[in-house]
Amino acid sequence: MRRKWMIVFFVFFLSGAMFVTTGYSKKIILRAQSSYPAGLPQLYAPAKHFVDLVYKLTDGQVEIKLYPGGAIVPPKQVFDAVHSGILDMGFTWAGWWQGKFPAAPLFGNSYPNGLQMYEMLGWIFNGGGLKLWNEMYKGYNVVVLPPYGMLGIEDFSWSKKPIKSLKDFKGLKFRTVGIWGKCLEKLGAHVVSLAGGEVYPALERGVIDACEFATPAIDKKLGFQDICHYLTVPGIHEPCAPLETLMNKRTWNRLPENIKEKIKVALMSSCFWAINKALKQDADAMKFFLSDPDLHVSKLSPEMIKKITKVGYEVMSNIAKKHPFFAKVWKSQIDYRKEVEPYASLIRLPYPYGR
Repeated sequence: MRRKWMIVFFVFFLSGAMFVTTGYSKKIILRAQSSYPAGLPQLYAPAKHFVDLVYKLTDGQVEIKLYPGGAIVPPKQVFDAVHSGILDMGFTWAGWWQGKFPAAPLFGNSYPNGLQMYEMLGWIFNGGGLKLWNEMYKGYNVVVLPPYGMLGIEDFSWSKKPIKSLKDFKGLKFRTVGIWGKCLEKLGAHVVSLAGGEVYPALERGVIDACEFATPAIDKKLGFQDICHYLTVPGIHEPCAPLETLMNKRTWNRLPENIKEKIKVALMSSCFWAINKALKQDADAMKFFLSDPDLHVSKLSPEMIKKITKVGYEVMSNIAKKHPFFAKVWKSQIDYRKEVEPYASLIRLPYPYGR
């Protein structure tokens, strides 16, 4: 244990030494890690796009060395690594930290009938969302910057047997995380929390019966269609998902103001790039699924959506009673939706699912 912490200290010291001795007039080298494997569409790719864009915008003054999930620390330890200074930056998803921060899934938008993408972006940048995001981590050596990407609506479930009603969840070994996991437990499912790379082998070995992970393009890349014969959409449990950008606070404070602004601009640009890229990727993936004769694709019924929304509200309300900051963030999201919904509902074409 003593040796392990000596190694951690050495890595932190070396990183800081490189930061100081290179000087701002020459080069700033930052160490960053994703929670996801290299090449994974919509999760890792936007981080790589951001890193390359920062290098261009700063004329090579800022070089961010990006590592894939697990290269330096395990995927679910990215937050702690940024806090401690082992990493200067982390590219991840806020919902992973629910055990430490109960409100974290709200920033990952991982709950039934959460904000739509346009609502979530508006809330983050103009509705006080980013300020609350930073408030959640108050006391930690971490700064939350604009999301480096944004996932669209997820697939609802991959399963070996059809899910036709909420009763089908009873006894089902289902991989998911966060608030949706608590909802499924309320419906009688046995919830198993697994990282992305562990889901396929768990399905293959029968450790789990069904799962949800992400969007069509990501799920296709992971190969769930090779094992499961039933795909249900849409993922009302996660209508969109902002991807979290973390930076060590000491590192951030030492950066020149012009570099900080360029990093923020690069993040917003990468998020925009990711959203537009994902739209086509998900459409292509769903077209592929629909053309597979061995895969049955079905939509949730309006009755199921209504019941899921009700269960979600009950679970959320119980959490809000126990955790004031959770209640504060949830109210902020609800208030923002109420503010923009009257206008949005007038100009928006109907979604394929109801509210």
